[in-house]
Amino acid sequence: MSVLVRSLERVAARPLARPSRSTIDDAARRGAHVARHTRLAPGRDHGDVFNLDLHIAVIADVRTQLDRRALELVDWTVSGHSWVSGRPRDPVAIVNERTWKSFGPRMARRFRRLYGSYLRSFRGFVATYPPCFALLYEGLEKPTLAIAATRYEWPFTHYGPHWDWLDERLRAGVESGWLTLAANNRADADYLESYSGLKAAHIPSACSYTGLTYTGGQSAAVICTANDQLARSIADELRHEAIPLRSGLGARYSQADLYDHRALVFIPYNVSIMALFEHYTACAPIYVPERSFLKKLMTAYPADVLSSLSFCQVTGHAPARHPEGLDLNDVNDEAVVDWYLDRADFYDLEWMPRIRQFESWKHLDHFLATDDPQAISAEMTADRPERLRRIASLWDALPWLTALGERSA
Repeated sequence: MSVLVRSLERVAARPLARPSRSTIDDAARRGAHVARHTRLAPGRDHGDVFNLDLHIAVIADVRTQLDRRALELVDWTVSGHSWVSGRPRDPVAIVNERTWKSFGPRMARRFRRLYGSYLRSFRGFVATYPPCFALLYEGLEKPTLAIAATRYEWPFTHYGPHWDWLDERLRAGVESGWLTLAANNRADADYLESYSGLKAAHIPSACSYTGLTYTGGQSAAVICTANDQLARSIADELRHEAIPLRSGLGARYSQADLYDHRALVFIPYNVSIMALFEHYTACAPIYVPERSFLKKLMTAYPADVLSSLSFCQVTGHAPARHPEGLDLNDVNDEAVVDWYLDRADFYDLEWMPRIRQFESWKHLDHFLATDDPQAISAEMTADRPERLRRIASLWDALPWLTALGERSA
């Protein structure tokens, strides 16, 4: 799953040409034909909660929480990486892989006109990536959850009118009670509040869906970076045996193989990454650069280290809006970088206290040579039941899940 997470988080953010009205209409006509004759056939795809998404990992985490309550999730994916989970991309009309970056009020209305009767058969809805998909369900009067996982405003970062529309409708949804907001990391919760004034419940991802646990039978550490070239250069800096993630394990490596290595050296491209949650729940020993060292690496390798704090880094374009105070899309401002690092998952001692921080490559070498990885993993394993229980309790406190429970009673 972490192959998907890394690829999807970066590829889904890549700017695409804005499709023309005729392209959208043509895709809608062809998609509607497919939908009417397959997707909406009697007896197909009925459940309690519906989701249309581009991020398989975040919704997989939600599925775990719904399963606890015996609530069935119907998940349509338009991700080009759906093959990672052994499924094809779903044929969806109106909002699909060709059109979603032109999402807006008109597209949402057309989606509801086509799928409205089908959508009304569900108890509720969830949107993870992008959160704006929550507005597909506006007016259906069903409890809806929007999860901010990577800067909530995408794909409107560079288009102010639609960003304003998104904030307006999110506020209206929260005020009227049909919409609940959550974030799986502190940075996205506070980013959302900075731009919209809305508060989201912070619920860390559990990522227990992999069902895997660290074994650590192999002596090499694995260098996990956005760019394998950087990983190779880091491995060359170390005296301890270390291999790059993709060239060392293969492009389609298994997580079981990954967790059979001594430790994971994680050089983050963002302050919250789903793969990191997966690794932590699998109780793999994890090493990350200490804050000042990480900032030095960001300066030295801007294309690879903390390179996705803002979608503006990915697109190379200025944002359409600025909040009061810090411009959280201006990563050239050291205060902005510090703002994100203050909220980084890997520095969060409440939720990830067992991650080790190194101040230099020499310091990392010392850790790898002297630490007992099995002892670190054992401590993480001992912590895991309580950590997952606390996460589940945060989910149970969500008004959205409460409303779904009332409807199923």
